[in-house]
Amino acid sequence: MRRVAGRGRMIRDGRLETPRLIIRPFVATDAVTLVALFADPLVARFVDDGTALSAEDAALWVVRSAENLARHGYGTGAVVRKEDGLMIGWAGVARPADGSQEIIYGLARAFWRRGYGGEILSALVEFAVGRGIDPVRATVDPRNLISVRLLTGRGFTLAARGHDGDPDSDLYQFGS
Repeated sequence: MRRVAGRGRMIRDGRLETPRLIIRPFVATDAVTLVALFADPLVARFVDDGTALSAEDAALWVVRSAENLARHGYGTGAVVRKEDGLMIGWAGVARPADGSQEIIYGLARAFWRRGYGGEILSALVEFAVGRGIDPVRATVDPRNLISVRLLTGRGFTLAARGHDGDPDSDLYQFGS
């Protein structure tokens, strides 16, 4: 078991734990839940192209996340509540095509405004910093004001508008 700096968050068996949540590696059956999460247009709205996720793409995401975990020691996984084991979203450190690392997260709408986003973000930042990822990056649609506030409230600063030529993607950074 390895302790990650701050507030009792732990990395254990490939899982990141917060007081109320566990971010664990995806398992094959999580693909069904991912499809259901992205079927909600308000959840999908600010992710990638804003459309629903196909079963094939969800299954591929699960496989690629496992590959990243094996290759790099981190990836994206399922966010589950400790109290009942319910998968309520996804989170982790992703590796975009440009080879950089960035944190990503999303929750089912029923779990918005409960403080889970801040809990996830704080844990991911602590994890990334502990892994030597500097700066810690996140891209966000500028219309996603809740995520913008969440990032800036946790010390992220706007590094670039229209990241990679995409007017719907601003780059935020934490660290140098």
